Amino acid sequence: MIEVAVAIPLVFLAAGALASIAIAAVLLARRSREARIRERESARAAGSADTIVLERERHRRFLARLDHELKNPLTAIRATAAAAGTADPHWSLVDSQARRLSELVRDLRKLAELETRALEREHVDLEALIVEAVDALAARDPGAGGRIRLEITRVPWPVPAVSADLDLLSLAVDNVLGNAAKYSSAGPIEVRLREEAGAAVIEVADSGRGIPAADLPQVFDELARATNARDVAGSGLGLTLVQTVVERHGGSVSLRSVEGSGSVVGLRIPLLSSPEDLDPDERLAPRGLG
Repeated sequence: MIEVAVAIPLVFLAAGALASIAIAAVLLARRSREARIRERESARAAGSADTIVLERERHRRFLARLDHELKNPLTAIRATAAAAGTADPHWSLVDSQARRLSELVRDLRKLAELETRALEREHVDLEALIVEAVDALAARDPGAGGRIRLEITRVPWPVPAVSADLDLLSLAVDNVLGNAAKYSSAGPIEVRLREEAGAAVIEVADSGRGIPAADLPQVFDELARATNARDVAGSGLGLTLVQTVVERHGGSVSLRSVEGSGSVVGLRIPLLSSPEDLDPDERLAPRGLG
């Protein structure tokens, strides 16, 4: 009887602490995001590139500090849950949620680092990049791989190379493909590549659940989740990460979606018109994939 009387308050105390940490992390991240957007708009209006760089670095330091401050309490909660064993399902739930929150904070820090790390630009063959991304998805999820159809423009000429950080651009394409597979469990997925108005355009179209119209204005916000996607695991950072990577390459991201029909995510990357478009240290031959 004594053990039961003590164990129940402990598990709910841990759950309460976890909820408080989660709320604090989300609110702080969103406030930081809003402040960062305001500073970015002010800096752009003033034409100050240095201010934008400083603002990005400030945001990165904030999220690194958030990661550091939350790591110890989350570790303690998970250790307590492990010590309690698996007999009580409440502790399993606490451990699961603590793990998810740890991953969320880690991903927030990763996003901030993407905004500040130096780009290692090179000539990137987008067709090769897309084929490798599709092959990687098919290896992880053969069912999804079998649903993908490629539409690559090659006539009258192939899409030229772009000047890009191969690893970051691959990360962005992987995220978009992963979302398409995750939210369209059985329907076809089309991946398109074409040249348009001085840019390479990558589109990933799915026939999944789509996004409610009311949620569309927030889809690129940190931690944003569509109201019809709460049953699918995710951090709400995927599209934010994609937008960050593409904008750092001077491009843009678009999204069209109809609930119940599917979504189309478009990535526009400026084309590399000549070797002089790269800095001297970046003038490399196209890097192969595979």
